[in-house]
This record gives sequence, structure tokens and C-alpha cells, in this order.
Amino acid sequence: RQLLKDVDALVDEVRLPGSDDSWLTLAEYGCKLLTAAYVWLFSGGVVHQDALALGGSRSVYAARFAQWSVAVPILVLITNKAFIESTPSMLQRSAPSLVASFFYVWAAWLMEVTPTHWVRWPMMVLSLSGAVLVSIDQLKLASQHRTSQLFHLKFGMLSYQLLTFVLYASLFLAGRFGVMSSSSEQFVYAYLDASVKVFQGALLAMIRNREGAMEIHRWWMASAAMQRDLQELLDKAHVPIFSMALDGKITQWNSSMFKLTGLKSESVQCKNLVDLAATSCKEAIQAALRACVDASSAHAEANLVEVDIPTETASDQNLPAVRMLAMTFVPMNGKSGALEGITAIGQDLSDLANMRVVQERKAALMAMLSHEIRSPLHGMMGLTDAMLQMPSSKPLQRQL
Repeated sequence: RQLLKDVDALVDEVRLPGSDDSWLTLAEYGCKLLTAAYVWLFSGGVVHQDALALGGSRSVYAARFAQWSVAVPILVLITNKAFIESTPSMLQRSAPSLVASFFYVWAAWLMEVTPTHWVRWPMMVLSLSGAVLVSIDQLKLASQHRTSQLFHLKFGMLSYQLLTFVLYASLFLAGRFGVMSSSSEQFVYAYLDASVKVFQGALLAMIRNREGAMEIHRWWMASAAMQRDLQELLDKAHVPIFSMALDGKITQWNSSMFKLTGLKSESVQCKNLVDLAATSCKEAIQAALRACVDASSAHAEANLVEVDIPTETASDQNLPAVRMLAMTFVPMNGKSGALEGITAIGQDLSDLANMRVVQERKAALMAMLSHEIRSPLHGMMGLTDAMLQMPSSKPLQRQL
């Protein structure tokens, strides 16, 4: 996200997963780690007895149920987060399931530690009903987002979670009815907590990586299409455009340049612009190239340069001998932000130059004509004035 901000990209248009997924997974792992450390350091911690279990009394570890009351809601959040990317929306939608999963875990604990059957069996029904309701709610959520991206992977993750809960419920009931020993039950719980449940966070990471790859592919395709459109626009533009490497060698020559100069793109490729330009503008072109290259990529500015290019009159007899172009040299940065080339965009000034020459010639002609006419007129006016001063010219005064 910071890289996108550095290049002034529209971060809101890029769908990137935030850190919430990682925090949820770390919370699940941390919960299991703390529980394991507590059970190991305190020899099981608070332990009750399930005196009503078939096959004899069984140990009930309160720490394990405390861990489940936190880990199960987190697992629900991890799965729901795969369908709803917005964390506030996901928390609001998941609130009923979180409350239900918290209470059905403690209902299961109360079922084990109670000494009376009239509390035990209602708690068992309540616990199993809560698990079923949470599962139904998650299936409904998945159905509402069945058109979302990578739905089959997200639904597979949900199915994995539901199968895990069914496995835990089966082990729980098997222990209550004496199908398996207490030590085997606790061993399987510990193994499942350390492996099966932990894998769910990895599944979400896999889905996010896949979504990230698809997002990168989408933006890559968009950038490739934009690049093709830009190249086509530059080539077909009705203004002269060409591109150069940093050493001044031409890399692109659009169709307008061909029409103006008669030089084909193939004939000017990898040639230096200075070699193609007229002698009068070579120094200005070199100075503009040095200004673009010497400036840092962050502060490089455009330079306006007059480029006079001798035309290829063999391809078109109507072309002028020299085409005068006013080109703006624009530095172009690459993907890394470093200066990689220069693009020149401008306009043809040949007609304007021709008009300027015509105006100069017209002014010179008018100056010459004015001089040639004014001198005889002055002589005629002086001679006439002198004749008017003569007495003998009085009869002709009116005519003079």
C-alpha cells in the first residue's frame, strides 16, 4: 500500500487484504500456545471430574474449555473473513455466531462437571444445538456470497471447519459414552488443537495469496492494455512525436513524423537525433538532452527545442527542403522511477517559417520601392518650387 501511495496510485481501487487476517490467525495460535503452556506449567491447571460419564469418572480440564471458548469464535471469524473482506461488516454479521459459539462451549463444560442428570442432558442438547445453529448461519453466509471471487476455495475452507467441528463433537460424545479412554480423548484433543485447527489459518492465507495473484494479474493486464493504447495513440497522433533513449538515439517515430519529413521509422531507428538534424540546431538539441539527463528524475522538466530536420524529398517532391519543428522534450521515468528515456512532442512550424520569410521579403520590397519613389518625387517638388520663383513662370503658375 505504501508503494502505491509513493507513485500516487489510487490505493482505494486496489483490493489488497489488510493485516486483520494475520491478527486473527495469530490470536488463534496465541490462544493455543498460552493454553498449552498453562497446562504444562500447572500440571493441567483447574481439573474437574465428570462423574456421570459412562465407563467411569473422567478428568475435565477447564483450561481446554477456556481455550475453546476463545478459539472457536476466532475460527468462525477466520472463515467468515474469507467471505466478507470488510472487518466491521464481518464482525457485525458474525456477532450472533460468536455469542452462540462462546456459550455452547461453556454449556458443554457445564454438562461434564454437573453432578445431576437433569442439568447434564439439557446442557448437552443446548451445546449441540448451538454448534448446529452456528454451522447453519455460516452456510447461509456462504450462500449469500456464492458469486464472490474464488467461492469454491472459500466454501472448501468452510467445509473443512465444519468437518473439524463434527470431529470434535464426535470425540466429545465418544468420551461421554465411554467409547474411548480419558487419556486417549485428551491426547486426540491436544493433537487436533495443534494441527487441524491451526491449518484453517493457513487456508485463509492461501486464499488471500490467490486473490492477491489475481489482483496483480488484473492490474498487469490493465497496464498492458493501457500501454498498447498509448503506443497506438502516439503512433497515430496528428502531431509529430518521437521517443529517444538517454543517449539521443531514436526508439520511436510516429506516422506524423514520416509525413512531415519523409523519413520512415525503420530508417531512423537507433540513429542519433543530432545526426538527423540540421547544423543550425545541433547545439540546442545537445543542450536540451543534457538538461534532461542531468536533472534528477523527480525534478526533470520539459524543454522546448527548435528541431530542423532535412526532409527526404525523394519520397515526396512536395516536401520542403527542411522541416522546422518546435518540440518539447519530456523526460520519461521507468517502473523503478529512474529516468529511462525522452519523448518529444511538438508541432510543425514550417508554414509559419515560410510566412515569416514572405513577410520579410515583402517588407524589403516595400522599403526599396519607397526609397526609389521618394527620391524622384523630392527632385520634382524642388524643381517645381524653383520654377515658381522665376518671374517668367507667372503665366504658367496655375499649371505648375
